[in-house]
Amino acid sequence: MKRALVLIVIVCSSFAAKADEAALQFEKANAAYRNADFADAAKMYEEVLASGQESAALYYNLGNTYFKLQNMPAALLNYERALRLVPGDDDIRYNLRLANLRVIDKIEPVPELFFMEWWDALLSTFSAEGWGILAIIAMWTAAAAAALMLATRSFLVQRSMLVLLFLALGAGALGLTSAFQRRHLEDVAHSAIVFAASVPVKSAPDVKSTDLFVLHEGVKVDLLDEVGIWRKIRLADGKIGWLPIESLSII
Repeated sequence: MKRALVLIVIVCSSFAAKADEAALQFEKANAAYRNADFADAAKMYEEVLASGQESAALYYNLGNTYFKLQNMPAALLNYERALRLVPGDDDIRYNLRLANLRVIDKIEPVPELFFMEWWDALLSTFSAEGWGILAIIAMWTAAAAAALMLATRSFLVQRSMLVLLFLALGAGALGLTSAFQRRHLEDVAHSAIVFAASVPVKSAPDVKSTDLFVLHEGVKVDLLDEVGIWRKIRLADGKIGWLPIESLSII
């Protein structure tokens, strides 16, 4: 038992030391960025990531650093990763739009049905954790409303609690559904950024297949399928083709 406790203390101390070291490295990277030493800042931010740390602030700062270095694919990649963690952040969205203006290929997205646009916008309001917290609060509210409705004899209070109960149950269902969908989007590799300066999109997962069109660095693509070293991709305008995985960096 004592050995187990000692081992737990050692492991916890090790994690705490690594976290403190990563935090110190993060602050050093921030100082390098403020001093316009962007190359060193990028290196230090990448070292923090390599240590296993991840946060929206880290990805956002790294995106800003690569933007200053004129490395638009890396800037876009890190802005997208930051946005994946905090989908409602206006600063990240703004900088992402600025970086996309530097991309050579201007892909016009296929118009979505209005309710799909509404749902996507709603889903992007919170992260999976945020939607989960909303669902928990709603469920506790529903439980409290049900308890109060049963405990009181006042018709007015009962009617009010019944309305609150249904509203809370609806909010809870929305929160749970959104949390699961956001978690799926965050955990599964659905998209990537083209990192090759230019790369032909193939009609099939074969180097000898027909070149359909050419993409340049910085374009975001959806990932549909994979065959060996090839990934089937779809652009925002609906075009589909195949790219070698070496030309992509997964968001």
